[in-house]
Amino acid sequence: MKNAINLLAWISMGLVAALAALNWPTLLATSPINLVVTEVHLPLGLLMLALAAVPLALFFVAYLHQQIRTLMETRHLLMEVKRAHELADKAEASRVEALRQLLTSEFLAINERLDSVGALRPAGVAAPSPPAGLRHMLSAPWRSDVKGH
Repeated sequence: MKNAINLLAWISMGLVAALAALNWPTLLATSPINLVVTEVHLPLGLLMLALAAVPLALFFVAYLHQQIRTLMETRHLLMEVKRAHELADKAEASRVEALRQLLTSEFLAINERLDSVGALRPAGVAAPSPPAGLRHMLSAPWRSDVKGH
């Protein structure tokens, strides 16, 4: 729709320019013009063309103002989206950190319980051996050098 209106405006301006160019001698012919208070001799066609150019210039200025305002609003919204994205990233990072701390504390509590259960075992009973590396994995769950993750 916007492209059709722009195309129609350019076509109409082209037609006016073509008619003015083809009839330039007629546009420059002077004629008496009554201004209520006085009468002047001016080219009426040139006067009418100038009077038509004034609204066109005002329309062009209004169009540019609207485009600039739209670009500024788009820039403002883009900055707001960027700020919201950064805030969401920070919130997600804090949630991940809180979850990491919770899991670390839970693994430490499990290790302490395992140690206390092992201490309560009678002296003659041997503790079953855990799978190789399980205690190491439970004590350092977030280390990247632990195999098996």
